Amino acid sequence: MRLLILIVLIVIPLVATADCPRLAAARGVPAAPDQVWALASLNLWRLRDQHRHSKLDDPVSSMLLEARLNALADFIVVDLKAPHVLALQEVENQIVLNRLADRLEQLGYRYRSVLREGNDPSGMDVAVLYRSPVNIGPVRTLFSDQRLRGHALYSRPPLVVNIQEPLTARLVVVHWRSARDLKKAKVYEKRHTQAAFLADWVEEQTSPLIVAGDFNTTWGPGRFSASYRRFEQAGLLNAWAELPKKSRYSFRYRCQPQALDHIWVSPLLKGAISKVAVSRGNAGRYDSLYGSKGVSPVSDHDALVVYFER
Repeated sequence: MRLLILIVLIVIPLVATADCPRLAAARGVPAAPDQVWALASLNLWRLRDQHRHSKLDDPVSSMLLEARLNALADFIVVDLKAPHVLALQEVENQIVLNRLADRLEQLGYRYRSVLREGNDPSGMDVAVLYRSPVNIGPVRTLFSDQRLRGHALYSRPPLVVNIQEPLTARLVVVHWRSARDLKKAKVYEKRHTQAAFLADWVEEQTSPLIVAGDFNTTWGPGRFSASYRRFEQAGLLNAWAELPKKSRYSFRYRCQPQALDHIWVSPLLKGAISKVAVSRGNAGRYDSLYGSKGVSPVSDHDALVVYFER
């Protein structure tokens, strides 16, 4: 595995070494102790295969794909301590997801995978990897057919996974519309409508909920945070509140820290949370990321992890 990574780093030269200044040192998260299971949210930075599936697809070489899969598996096991559930964003298809699961099994962890194809023209989807003691039931997507001004409301429809063990809850994995071109009315409308639809759905549920993923929004004033404020009205609790304020970020926009990735839980689940942690070593390392093409680091997002008592 490490030999393949080294080959890619030699063959594909780094374009620069200057990342954001004064970054926190790379570090992983604690392993889940006995009688605790961990759920992590991680954006995979457009994990795609070597085939062109659409006009907007940008396939990678077979060698780079192998290196990325190996690096991601290494990151999940070494840095994230093989969480029992991974809520993933930006993975192209079930085949790539299964190949990642295969790499994890080679490292000693047997994960099962869940993915449903969405509406993204470039092929990106949300997905779940899970392992024992977690067991799941039915899986479905939300709002996959919902339209807004003639286009799909959700390019990546929320994925609903019914967790049956070690607790009963619904896990919803999301990846909302980015803030690119936010000054345009149609972009603002789409982001706010996505938040409103999901918030309304959450308010109707009676089962405990965990909503995790890349929301592309965070707390604060202004247009960028409007979708966050709308979803906040649904009444779920944000796991970031369990961390010190200076640690509440998973991304860096122009080197400024932002919390784009969130894990929300029903109030009834708050007592089950034993710990919240966030990895470091991905966010803000733009040049290293682009130079290695996603091998080192593996993403532009750090991972948020919540630990639940069984």
